[in-house]
Amino acid sequence: MELRKTSLLFGKIISVDGSKITIKAETLKNEDGENTLHAEVGAFINCGGFHGDTICTITRVLIQEIERRDAVVENKLVEAAIVGSVDSNGRFTRGVSKLPPIGCESYLLSGEQVNHLLGINVNSPEEDEESKKYFKVGKRSMQGAGDAYLNLDKLLGRHVAIVGTTGSGKSSTVARIAQSILENYPLPRLIFFDIHNEYKNAFSEQWANKSNCIAWENFSLPYWFLDLDEFISIYYPEAGGTQKMYLKEIIEDLKKENYDGPDQEKVSVDSPIFFNMDTLIEKIKEKRDRESTEAKKDPFNKMILKLQSIHNDSRFSFLKREAIHKTSLASYFTQLLGLDANNQRFITVLDLSGLPAEVRTICVGVLTRLCFDYRYWDMDPENLPLCLILEEAHTYIPEDTSSKYSLCLERVEKIAKEGRKYGISLIVVTQRPSNISSTVLSQCGTFITLRLTNDLDQNKIKRLLPDLLGDQADILSSLRDGEALITGDAMTLPGKVRFDPPSPKPKSNDVRYHKSWVDGPPPGYSVENITKWWVTRERN
Repeated sequence: MELRKTSLLFGKIISVDGSKITIKAETLKNEDGENTLHAEVGAFINCGGFHGDTICTITRVLIQEIERRDAVVENKLVEAAIVGSVDSNGRFTRGVSKLPPIGCESYLLSGEQVNHLLGINVNSPEEDEESKKYFKVGKRSMQGAGDAYLNLDKLLGRHVAIVGTTGSGKSSTVARIAQSILENYPLPRLIFFDIHNEYKNAFSEQWANKSNCIAWENFSLPYWFLDLDEFISIYYPEAGGTQKMYLKEIIEDLKKENYDGPDQEKVSVDSPIFFNMDTLIEKIKEKRDRESTEAKKDPFNKMILKLQSIHNDSRFSFLKREAIHKTSLASYFTQLLGLDANNQRFITVLDLSGLPAEVRTICVGVLTRLCFDYRYWDMDPENLPLCLILEEAHTYIPEDTSSKYSLCLERVEKIAKEGRKYGISLIVVTQRPSNISSTVLSQCGTFITLRLTNDLDQNKIKRLLPDLLGDQADILSSLRDGEALITGDAMTLPGKVRFDPPSPKPKSNDVRYHKSWVDGPPPGYSVENITKWWVTRERN
């Protein structure tokens, strides 16, 4: 494709300073057929000459006034940062072998030209293998800049961070990306950790036959899948060393008793094998009764009291929901990953809105660890790659070393550092990037940054953005709803993108106070019901 269209010529280079060039523009607007292109911040240009083609992004546009004896002359100047060049195959590549010379002509690039440079040939009759890697998510914000595409392999190959303040369009952006993946790829595997029950609506209607939305009342995380650290963190976080030793010994014996396969000696306390919680409590009582003094019985009494308290608490019923079926790990993952041969599903939305606050971080850590272990024991990372979408990530993987977060942080950071090798990826979604684990953020290869108004959040993200963006990084507080600055591996040429609205949208709209305070409570509103749910600890 021609990258030096005469109709898009707008000026010549007058200064070259390392990766920064200055162009004296004859015009700041060009017509190319039906398209009108402007030399504006964020637009892409080609400085083409005998040295080859150098691709740059505009970082600044200004007027320079020069006083002469009889008049004031205005020079239109455009400053740009070099982002790469064009190789022998006509494709964009990072880095340059030669800098453009003084006097080199500069051309604006249309959206079609930019996408061609990236290997995206959406209009070709036969889509090539390279084009299949890309899926459309919206349009570049600059006029005439065309559609915006993300490279799926690079998007999920090195994890993604989607950040933005409340109301900036994070949930809609996440839903749009997931819906676009479903549109373009027939057999994906995405798992949403839906903390506020937002995404069920986004995957209804035309997506209903591809999605598996597990409501809170049907969500289960069997207690026999927990390893020892996880079990103690949920059931008895205050356990001392001796109590942990007793629990380990009894649980391991119970799991071995319930294992009817060969190599029983290989079963450990961490093996995901069913055991009966009531039997565990009875075994502890037996140990207690063998003690001779009340002082020696006391640690066992505390252990029994704590285990019974959690086991009988209705808020923790998700831990024992499958106990009657003694659900195996195989059947659990068949449902979780939508692998039922007669009813395949490709997106699983886990409604975690009912998780008790005190164990939310632990349960997210357990789910994350189970998914990682599943991929670890599948020897080929390309058999069934997974993507975990961590909503409200700042609430369970914060930049905090306190013990209440340590288990979840350890599990998520392990995927951040090692997941790529095993075919498991993260999409980390947060409104407070300054509070997120730096280990996780530093492993993200793509940043989708929506509007950020907090200085701490802006500064943390700016440190992670490439220098070639120049002053573009200063616009984070003025981005529109659903508009993001995308940088990193998935979008080789970074810039502002306006995401297409999802259809249908997630249930993440702001509360309409004006409507509620005009119409009043709905028919059937009952304080009695609310207090009943509160007392019984069951949300309906």
